[in-house]
Amino acid sequence: MKVARLTGRRKIEFTESDVIEPREGECLLKVKVVSICGTDIRREFDKDLPKDSYPLELGTPCHEVVGEIYRSKSNLFKQGDRVLAVPTADNGLQEYLTLNESRFIKLPNEGPLDEWVMCQHSGTALYASKKWGDASNKCVAVLGQGGIGMSFSMIAAMQSANKIIGIDINQSRLDISSNLGVTHSVNPDTSNLIESISDITNGEMADIVVEATGRPEGLNSCIEIVKKEGTVICFGLTSEDLIPFSQNNFLSKNCTIISTLIAGTSTPLKEIKEMIELKKNGLLDPGKLKTHNMSWLNAQEAFDMYTSHSEGLVKIALEVN
Repeated sequence: MKVARLTGRRKIEFTESDVIEPREGECLLKVKVVSICGTDIRREFDKDLPKDSYPLELGTPCHEVVGEIYRSKSNLFKQGDRVLAVPTADNGLQEYLTLNESRFIKLPNEGPLDEWVMCQHSGTALYASKKWGDASNKCVAVLGQGGIGMSFSMIAAMQSANKIIGIDINQSRLDISSNLGVTHSVNPDTSNLIESISDITNGEMADIVVEATGRPEGLNSCIEIVKKEGTVICFGLTSEDLIPFSQNNFLSKNCTIISTLIAGTSTPLKEIKEMIELKKNGLLDPGKLKTHNMSWLNAQEAFDMYTSHSEGLVKIALEVN
């Protein structure tokens, strides 16, 4: 089978590998569509890893995967079932993928797979949003309006937040997010962030602020715009483990900073399943995040587009054909 992987910084290459036959309790998935996450870029594709790290494991980096069960040794899934898969090793860039039955979620028979794959992405945001409590009639500011940031904005809108402020230096993303629940947009490249949030909130600042950029300066920006005794949801994984922190500003706000990482929980698929149900029932549609369709054979181009913040790009569906 054909497999892609990272062989150097910003370098994706294809190779051939054997299909791993499923054992008892496992399924062999025929991968149909994959997508790229910002974390794939910051933590692997665009990061200067030690030279002896390359090449990465076959299929890496990719953890957003949908397809059809090709061969099953599980009582939970049968051949032909459409499923969303969550690989344990971020190794989804391959034609066939063998995983334990616990890593699959059954998908409805209706609807295009290139939209269902977006539920993995948005499901992680759904998990994090549960940490902010009741957002109804509150002001929610989301720093970063990529796919994750827009997911938070859609969730806040579903919860009837009073104001939803989308913040990004990419104007095309702000234009898109204005149709996904964002009520106010701020571009820090063209206006002062703190003054803008103050104007929008009549000086009160935001009740809830989400860090969804993964930038090292993001957390400090969130602390600056959260109201006193407000809540900061820290979501974005940074490329570096240590980042600057405005200790005195944090203390003066008496705010709460909450860390969120669904992969670190005992139920890493729970909210992804819930997101699938929300889409199925027409309550929230992560499929709206998809802006581009490409063949996975153009994975190099797709990863480059993410890295350069290509105009109009939010999420790419890579069709494995």
